[in-house]
Amino acid sequence: ESMPITVHAKTSLENEEVRDQLERLYDTSPEFGDGHDAIEQLEQNLAHYTLLYVAEFNTKIIGALWCTGQGESRTLENIVVHPANRGRGVAERLVEEVCRIEEEKGIKNFEPGCGAIHRCLAHLGKI
Repeated sequence: ESMPITVHAKTSLENEEVRDQLERLYDTSPEFGDGHDAIEQLEQNLAHYTLLYVAEFNTKIIGALWCTGQGESRTLENIVVHPANRGRGVAERLVEEVCRIEEEKGIKNFEPGCGAIHRCLAHLGKI
């Protein structure tokens, strides 16, 4: 049974609580040295055609991914789901919601930045 998550786009990390939650979340990601490293890179990228999408459950951020690009294509990358919430469809729901929100803005193509996102996009019929 999948968890009822809500998905929001963030354009900045000025909220301290959001920063802290994201840093702890990305501490669990193998794609970065640690959460601090991830947040530094994210802040640089948020200034350049990147949106951060977060999955929230009971107001806690349990998942996140970066959506990057211009024109009609977006690359989805750096997905992370909190270890306690893995295996419950959170990644797929997050990718599905991001695609839906971006398609409403006129985005046509989604590129996976990693194998996990590739599987989600393939399952959703987006690849």
